[in-house]
Amino acid sequence: MIEDQEQQSIRAAVLYLNQTTYTADLSGRIHLELKEEQKASVMVYAEGYLPLQQEVKLYNGSAYTLKLTKEVTLLDNIQIAKAAEEKEVNRGIIRALEVDAKSQVLRPASLSDLMNRTTGIRVRESGGLGGETNVNLNGFQGHAIRYFKDGIPLNYLGSAYTLATIPLDVLNKVEVYKGVIPAYLAGDVLGGAVNFVSSTNQTNTLRVSTVYGSFNTWRTAVRGHFNLNDNIYVGGEFFSNYSDNDYKIKTPNPELAQDVAQVRLFHNRYRQYYTNAYVGAKHLKIADVLQFDLSYYALDKQIQHSPTTMLTPFGGIEERQHSWVPTLRYKKKLVQDRLSIDQFVAYNVVKSKTIDTLQGRYTWLGEFVPRGFRGEGDHPTQAKIDMTFFTSRTLVGYQWNKNQQLWFNTTYTYAKRIGTDDYGKRIEETQQPIMEVPSYYKKNVIALGWTSQWLNAQLETTLLLKKYNYTSEGLNTAYQVDWRTKDLHTTSNNAWGWAMASKYQVKEKINLRFSIEHARRLPGYSELFGDYLFIASNFDLKPEQSLNFNLGIEHELGRLKYSFTSFYRHTKDIIVLTAGSPPLSLFINKERAVGYGFEGDLSFQFTPTTKIYGNFTWQSIRYGRFENIADQWLKGNRVPNIPYFFANLGGERKWKQLLTTQDVLTLYAQANFVREFYIQPIDKSMEPSGFLGLFGRSKGDVKNIVPDQTALIAGIVYEWPSSGWSIGLEGRNLLNQDLYDYYKIQKAGRSFYLKFNYKLN
Repeated sequence: MIEDQEQQSIRAAVLYLNQTTYTADLSGRIHLELKEEQKASVMVYAEGYLPLQQEVKLYNGSAYTLKLTKEVTLLDNIQIAKAAEEKEVNRGIIRALEVDAKSQVLRPASLSDLMNRTTGIRVRESGGLGGETNVNLNGFQGHAIRYFKDGIPLNYLGSAYTLATIPLDVLNKVEVYKGVIPAYLAGDVLGGAVNFVSSTNQTNTLRVSTVYGSFNTWRTAVRGHFNLNDNIYVGGEFFSNYSDNDYKIKTPNPELAQDVAQVRLFHNRYRQYYTNAYVGAKHLKIADVLQFDLSYYALDKQIQHSPTTMLTPFGGIEERQHSWVPTLRYKKKLVQDRLSIDQFVAYNVVKSKTIDTLQGRYTWLGEFVPRGFRGEGDHPTQAKIDMTFFTSRTLVGYQWNKNQQLWFNTTYTYAKRIGTDDYGKRIEETQQPIMEVPSYYKKNVIALGWTSQWLNAQLETTLLLKKYNYTSEGLNTAYQVDWRTKDLHTTSNNAWGWAMASKYQVKEKINLRFSIEHARRLPGYSELFGDYLFIASNFDLKPEQSLNFNLGIEHELGRLKYSFTSFYRHTKDIIVLTAGSPPLSLFINKERAVGYGFEGDLSFQFTPTTKIYGNFTWQSIRYGRFENIADQWLKGNRVPNIPYFFANLGGERKWKQLLTTQDVLTLYAQANFVREFYIQPIDKSMEPSGFLGLFGRSKGDVKNIVPDQTALIAGIVYEWPSSGWSIGLEGRNLLNQDLYDYYKIQKAGRSFYLKFNYKLN
């Protein structure tokens, strides 16, 4: 077994023994067949690592783990490690776009900002810190994108682990898959997946950081890992997020705007923390890894306005949530490391509360206006909800030779919701609050994958077959004004999916990639259940389905690297949120949409310390044919709330030994552009007439248009690697532009953030 100091296997490592060359497989293993026992000196080489020479005693049945050290220097420790990891990712048949959190950890940057700089990824944020976030990948967004933590579906962690809250300090990287995802994730994914990969540093280490910035924003992170002996280890992590989010916005109320140009958000505070402690054992006879984790998180969020409009401010609505989360993970390799087993289980109850009982409303000037009934929203609520989760993921892999691997993955999810609300709607016959009627959801996704290498590994292929199943039960409130016990509804559905992906190495540094899949996405429990507050339940939903194609090329030409990818999507039974029985909305199936587009990425390394990079994405995501006469006018129109063009341009420069013999200074800047898009469908004839819609102006209602946006970010990091200290300063939206996202929800203006880091190891 060939691995690095962080116990990560090294693919394609080369071992020399008795003038014979052996190459490690995808799992970093080398199998030798020996005629007799021998003592020999072996040499091991791998790109990006220092060579290793070691004396070993070899005989049939023996097993050794050889550890290589990354080849790094003080100046280039980040760059070289990052390049090696990127090559590992790009070697994969199913390519993951890697957001490298480890090399950016000294910066005050948020994870959302880093992801927005990556080709084809657009993170949508509603408001400030703690606002709702969604990722757009090739036109898919929302529930079509699934989220994982170390390969495990993230649902069980509630709102504790999101793009808005995770600090870079606890992550190694983020893997982003567009379209086909590997078998080890095994989700009902329609358009892609985001996998948060935790820090893999297994040496004794402690990292602490604090960020302070505009709008009284504080972000803190601590991570530690300690080996008690060769087998037992302990560790944990903690992070917290706090912000008043009291930035200024354009006055949303048209009448007030005639006299007051800007108002300040006054009920928008966000407070959240997450802590995790673990104890584990490794290199045991019964397990290679056995680890128990216990996590706890809590959040407290003030609601300033509704998710879809800023017209009416709220001054008393709050959301709270907390949960204890125990998990257990077991890993074991058998049959001379050919068979691997990875089992994960988690069980927890997420307790949440929504409060809207104020007898009156606020104006945008912060003035309170009493009125004779409760509730700033459409109706009052004091809902207390318990969401019970059970998650089990079983992954089994078998490698019968160095070119053929078989994977089996089954992921089971159980969710139950029950609650109470003194002000909530009631069942007509019994006057029981509808919150007290339990809703259930069970989902199982089974994936079978076959990975092969052909033509001396010049051609690599993956075939995937998936089986999806879910059942759900609850009170169906979709089209009811007065609910009755007969409205209890049970639904279930089964579906099959398949995918094929291939990579062909034309030359040493030129890769061609192609993938095709018939993807399915089951309705989620939040779409089926609704929330009984603003969204009705609808148990008549059908799974979404999509036929996806991807074709791309990657080329490394000296210091220049570029890639170009095109895609096509044909999607049916799209689940969208629409108006239902007033005042409730509900999720329904729309009929179909067709999308296609292309994206490019380019980087150039002028010197070992200076580089520039850029990327762009253009996509056309439009409604297809509709059977419903009322919706037929939508055919050919863009699907709303999806940007169709966005691009990035950035660069960075490093200097060493400015004041001491070991210091490093880094300057970086990034510009992000998003072309105008629409919050409601507009007729195709009203769109800009310029090339690909990139020039000109729309002829539609300006209130329905999110205008062109340019965001400029720049920062500086000064570090003393030998002492473990660093300090970073970053400015965001330096041009102080008006920035918007979903439904033209305004984002913050110019802001600054300062980060202190300390690492001990």
